[in-house]
Amino acid sequence: MAAKPEIITIANQKGGVGKTTTVANLAASLADKGKLILVIDCDYQANVTSLLCGDQQLKHKEKSFTHAIKHDLTVDKVVVPTPFKNIDLVASNRELDDLREQLAGQPNQFRLVDLMLDCKQARNYDYILIDTHPSLDCFFQSAIAASKHYIIPLFPEADSSRGLAHQLQAVNKVKRYLNPNLNFLGCVITKYDRYNATHQKFETLIRHFGKENDIPVFKANIPSSHSIAAAAAHNLPLYHYKRESPASLAYAKIAKEIMNLAAAQDGGRKKNSVRKKSSREFLEIAAEL
Repeated sequence: MAAKPEIITIANQKGGVGKTTTVANLAASLADKGKLILVIDCDYQANVTSLLCGDQQLKHKEKSFTHAIKHDLTVDKVVVPTPFKNIDLVASNRELDDLREQLAGQPNQFRLVDLMLDCKQARNYDYILIDTHPSLDCFFQSAIAASKHYIIPLFPEADSSRGLAHQLQAVNKVKRYLNPNLNFLGCVITKYDRYNATHQKFETLIRHFGKENDIPVFKANIPSSHSIAAAAAHNLPLYHYKRESPASLAYAKIAKEIMNLAAAQDGGRKKNSVRKKSSREFLEIAAEL
């Protein structure tokens, strides 16, 4: 039986690649499979909080990641249920941004998530998914330090591909000093247009380079979809807005792959390890295209 919970950070220092959409829809897909999910919003923009619980949740400041940090509280004191079965949330708000400077130099600044998860309720979840801000701040590093795995959403164009190289370099540094057992589950190619020649070229590059350098890439691409924005406007994960849409079905496939990968790694199979020079090489290749 797999150890609980599987803690997964979704991260990319490049904005606009679909981190929040990925978190919300993986949560919905995993919850539909009977898994108990906790989503932690470590992004002061609070997009996943608004998506799962509406903007009204932003006013309940005592039920937030910010409040937990300020008062050394664990998950059980700040978690809120969402309208979606099997999904709970630790919300974020704008005050989280003001907290960054106050935490600088504090001995716990890279263990904020670990400390919050140190309670019985946190251990009851099957999956904990962490949404992060596109920066290398203490909240991102705390999320990576607390996680078993991480996932990088990736837009198949030049800037985002260069961002992948930087992201791998950044996570490897955090991994070295804070979490040597961290495992890279893979890249998720998002907003993919199969008729776009540039997207085709970068998908080929990403998958070929991944295969050659032990950088895993999820089998399903998330297609570009107007329904994603429409779902967000209704404060719904796409899975609950248009379940049979191609993008929703793709997220369901990735959720299944995550379950299989996590189970295999908990069963003792060899974990992947990204070669130290691979991210630099990828950066050079992407810069030339």
